Amino acid sequence: MQLDWTCRFGNVKAILQLKKSLNLGEIPDHFQIVANKLLELEGTFSDGFDNNIKYLLNKKNWHLVNCKQGKPPISLKKHCNQYAFDLHCFPIVNDEPQALIKPYDTNSPFKEFNPSSLGPLLSIPQLSDFMSVTIRCGDEADMELLKYAHMLLEQLIDLLSASLQVVENSGQSIQEVFLSIEQQLKTIKTV
Repeated sequence: MQLDWTCRFGNVKAILQLKKSLNLGEIPDHFQIVANKLLELEGTFSDGFDNNIKYLLNKKNWHLVNCKQGKPPISLKKHCNQYAFDLHCFPIVNDEPQALIKPYDTNSPFKEFNPSSLGPLLSIPQLSDFMSVTIRCGDEADMELLKYAHMLLEQLIDLLSASLQVVENSGQSIQEVFLSIEQQLKTIKTV
């Protein structure tokens, strides 16, 4: 059966309300951890706090001489492990993605963006554990939260692709990670 990955809800608060209604007001820790990170991502552009995403999109932080077609070239890499689902951004310097850049490197497309010190653009802690729980015994709210996380990640990648020169976009999406974990759990059950 093919799962529809369209989220029925427009924000995390609505999904939290669904979870509360299904669980007699209780929100499990694993659900709350993922929901909190998604709430933070929702507030990226409405809150006044600086973050890596705002830095990358701010043209004042670009070295225009190192841009391609007026946009800084970057590589996006998605990675999921037992600790978190991460979206990393690596500036392209001399036609290669760079994880470590000297401060104020004249070849960098950004004035002082260093992925090794700033970390991932987005990190959703314990997402693979949450997926496993959702597959085993999750409810409608769990699945909607995963769909919403997938939707937010894809919207962020679309925004970065429209504003920056995305040379590479690699790694599994949240949907692909979910399907992979689901297949692993089915294989374990049959063995």
